Amino acid sequence: MLRKKTLGSMIMVGGLIVGLTACSSGGSDDTGSAPEGESAGGGEAGGLITIIVNDPANPYWKTEGDLAQAKAEELGYEATVGAHEGDTNTENTLIDTAIANDSVAIILDPANADGSIGAVKKADEAGIPVFLVNAEINESGLAKAQLVSNNAQGAALGAQEYVKQMGEEGTYVELFGAPSDNNAQTRSNGFETVISQYPDLEKVGEEVANWDRTEGHDKAQALMQGNPDIKGVLAGNDEMALGAIAALKEAGKL
Repeated sequence: MLRKKTLGSMIMVGGLIVGLTACSSGGSDDTGSAPEGESAGGGEAGGLITIIVNDPANPYWKTEGDLAQAKAEELGYEATVGAHEGDTNTENTLIDTAIANDSVAIILDPANADGSIGAVKKADEAGIPVFLVNAEINESGLAKAQLVSNNAQGAALGAQEYVKQMGEEGTYVELFGAPSDNNAQTRSNGFETVISQYPDLEKVGEEVANWDRTEGHDKAQALMQGNPDIKGVLAGNDEMALGAIAALKEAGKL
């Protein structure tokens, strides 16, 4: 089971806000203190940064928004956090609001690798830089940066431990993240690159659970019903894994 790298992503969010501040810098104060009207990062503070996350009901995305907002405000910006909950229409509305409110930048965890391209393009055409965190879109050159964890490497490392815990043999099922998020396939591929080297490990089922704990629970139940003798469950994120753990406990299999 693979956890999303909350701390690493938050460090990247803080870094991009500092970078945004520095881009507007005309110089630094040799005394080390920021002149009036400037942030500690060396640039002119002020203006609104709009932060758009996926679903704050998920602790990862809640933390993502909270820490980005806190860092922006620490640097002297106003900040607002909205959530699209995986819906591109909601995402479009939030981008429209950010444009109407004259945001100086948008930090976006995109709803869809393909479906979010139009929203990012709209902001770019309005002259507002967009920084993507956690997930990517399938078009380069629109966002100023796409900051993501190395999901392939992380999944491979997780799979190595999984193989050890499974004793290099047995049947298992996989809970797959949201297909609209490139991270889901990248992580699944990362698992496969390692597990495929062990012929006595066999995947006998897979269900999409959309990074969600409730779906993870329900899909794990369904997979267990169809495959009652499985030895393990592999999940692409912590929320799906926690749902699967609850289902396994209920079935007396944990």
